Amino acid sequence: MRKATKCRAAGAAAGVVNGLFGGGGGIPLVLLLRKWAGLEEKAAFATCVAIILPVCLVSAGVYFLRTAAQGSPPLSRRRAHRRAHRREAVQKCAEHVAQAHICALSALRGGEVPFMTQWLLPALCGLMTGILSAWGIGGGTLLLLCMTLFFGVEQRTAQAINLLYFLPTAGVSLFAHRKNGYLDAAALRAAIPTGIVCALLAALAATALDSAVLRRLFGLFLLYAGLSILFETPKTGSKKSP
Repeated sequence: MRKATKCRAAGAAAGVVNGLFGGGGGIPLVLLLRKWAGLEEKAAFATCVAIILPVCLVSAGVYFLRTAAQGSPPLSRRRAHRRAHRREAVQKCAEHVAQAHICALSALRGGEVPFMTQWLLPALCGLMTGILSAWGIGGGTLLLLCMTLFFGVEQRTAQAINLLYFLPTAGVSLFAHRKNGYLDAAALRAAIPTGIVCALLAALAATALDSAVLRRLFGLFLLYAGLSILFETPKTGSKKSP
């Protein structure tokens, strides 16, 4: 099988995982690019970031367009909703300001302020997942787990947030990967089109599924990915060209 065909299959697998779960596409993509398509390790990680970036963009667009279409009110009621939304926004803003002052006063008096859960843990989670996302693997999976298990975010909402989070982190890291010459142009041309198509179809399916089903499927994917990485056979040696 040619390298281009293998890269197309790898891109399709990454698109399905990314569109269905809102992240995690880098795990099978890096493994397939390294073990199946024969890319060098650094090139596989860097190329993975470049492939996942447009895939995430398509998946995020589907998530938000479908959510907006399902939850948008009829045209005749939009003005009333806008006015009510403005009143609620002003009220919430006042409540947030008051709550911030109360928390600050409580902190000054030595009271208990949930600083760890509100600011520190999300900031540390964003830092670690940003580093992993720049490497091309594991960042989206970790962020999804943190949001759903520790921060109480609903599965589909966490997937949409994760897709948007990856866009700036991957975009910044691509400058360094391109400068260092790690991007494989042939693999990009082959994998990105199939990845985009599969991500589009998988994201449409994800927005139609129940959140509980997505959580179970995501758990099975994590189990498979963990076993694949755990029992991965290292390369004994690289072939030298004559």
